[in-house]
Amino acid sequence: MPVSERLGQKIWQRRERGKQLAIWFAWLTGTALFVFCWQLISEQTQWFFVWDAPRIAGDIGSRMLPPRWSYITELWEPLWDTINIATLGTMLAIVMAVPVAFLAARNTTPDTRILRPLALLIIVSSRSINSLIWSLLLVSIIGPGVVAGMIAISLRSIGFIAKLLYEAIEEIDPNQVEA
Repeated sequence: MPVSERLGQKIWQRRERGKQLAIWFAWLTGTALFVFCWQLISEQTQWFFVWDAPRIAGDIGSRMLPPRWSYITELWEPLWDTINIATLGTMLAIVMAVPVAFLAARNTTPDTRILRPLALLIIVSSRSINSLIWSLLLVSIIGPGVVAGMIAISLRSIGFIAKLLYEAIEEIDPNQVEA
């Protein structure tokens, strides 16, 4: 019910018949859609798993707490590998992204008809392919290990780093560069 204020007093006004019918129709449509979706979900739900989930969550929680510190000695090597993958992969991405960024920036590329679109294609394709896809591809080519993970991280990061760099390069004042 719409309420308006005149001279500090609230005045109730009845909605027009067409607006009221539209509101009721929207509510009815929304409710019907909700019931339809609920029915689809309920038909495909395996309720045994839903009712068993709290017990399983409690079991996982009881095995997590308190932690078993005897595993800590086994975790140092994989932890070091993970840090190396992230750090070296990002550094490799920076090394590869700098030339791509200079080729993608309008004010520094030597050829705006061929090299710039090619650099932008590298940036966009690198950003559009997930790290997991890169790692699956590289594991099948190189084999599992730190090198495959490092290259996957670097191939994924080239697009993000190059985009940040080429946008910053394009914003450089050309007068300062000439000075």
